[in-house]
Amino acid sequence: MKYFPGNIVCRLLLAVVLILTAVTPAQAVTPERLGLGLVDVKTLDPAIIIDLKYATTDNFTGQVLYPSTRCLLRESVAWRLLQVQRDLQSQGLGLKVFDGYRPLTVQRKMWSIVPDENYVANPATGSRHNRGASVDVGLVDSAGRELPMPSKFDEFSERSHLDFEDALADTLRNRQILQTAMRKGGFLPVTTEWWHFDAPDWRDFVVADADPRLVPGPAAEQVLAVAEPAPGQVASVLWGLEKTPQGWRNVLGPIPVVLGRSGIAAFEQKREGDGKTPRGVFGLGPVFGYAATALTRMPYRQATAEDVWIDEPSSPRYNQWVKGIPAKESHEKMRRTDGLYQLGIVIGYNTDPVVPGRGSAIFLHVWKGAGQSTSGCVAMALPDLERVVAWLDPARQPLIILGYQGE
Repeated sequence: MKYFPGNIVCRLLLAVVLILTAVTPAQAVTPERLGLGLVDVKTLDPAIIIDLKYATTDNFTGQVLYPSTRCLLRESVAWRLLQVQRDLQSQGLGLKVFDGYRPLTVQRKMWSIVPDENYVANPATGSRHNRGASVDVGLVDSAGRELPMPSKFDEFSERSHLDFEDALADTLRNRQILQTAMRKGGFLPVTTEWWHFDAPDWRDFVVADADPRLVPGPAAEQVLAVAEPAPGQVASVLWGLEKTPQGWRNVLGPIPVVLGRSGIAAFEQKREGDGKTPRGVFGLGPVFGYAATALTRMPYRQATAEDVWIDEPSSPRYNQWVKGIPAKESHEKMRRTDGLYQLGIVIGYNTDPVVPGRGSAIFLHVWKGAGQSTSGCVAMALPDLERVVAWLDPARQPLIILGYQGE
């Protein structure tokens, strides 16, 4: 068959289309999608009692709605809440937190069950909980015992209203103590729910739909984020974000990457040899490579012909970089002949503690080519990896988020 210029053009256009469709749409990830700016209340004050009702069946839906028991709030809102906690502790009392940040997907489920704006915010506009700017709380005594209120939490009746007075005296007194303490802390009450309080600046925060399990800790000031690929695909994109005085901003990306041949594992389900990239939030470093040095501020380790990574689950050295070729233990050479490890970054998966069989040797490294999968690592073109390595700063405690849901 003869090929004419028109055929060649068509084939080139088809090739471009195939390349573009193999990559997840490069819509910029937002800080809200990743939950950046949210903090875990328990990390700020381990003594505060958290009882997230929507992480259990003990709520008005009778369903477990939250995938995690982490109680997240905007950082300024969390610190405001802790001031209230300290004030109550001086009275021999404390807070019990029933709810904080609520993903928008959960708000939609609630609305489908109770489409009444007296009790459930319409997800079309979003709840103040969806902004991480509202909190639901009760009172506990010095022993951590919950104090009674005129109604149960999440009771959609007049008994939950602030003007309801036909209740036992001690419950009315407890409600008043809670209201006084929260208002003193600057929180705004809701007349139909004694437990609900909004931060006064709630309008400053936007609605977010982040998975609480993928929200990094407050110390991180640099974050790499890799989106979950489309079903049946291994191609994705990587973004780099950093914290500034004005908030989080994108500084890298979109960078095309490829993942494990079997996609991304469900939370806590990564296993040795399954060909899946782990899902979660992990530390980064050291950087490694074949050269004696690399253009990076991160700790660097040169890989030699004697360096290997142990991937034998029964070995006491499992998921560790060791020097010396082992006689029996299954391992992977860190100085490969194909150049995939000429530059890389260790992803801190399954390290503290190391669990046998949960997966090993997860890196950012050089790819074989666009669309060609890995055994579980995240791979990209060498120039892109060099940019990432040069940008990372250990002083900013960088982390990587693997498997966030794209917009």
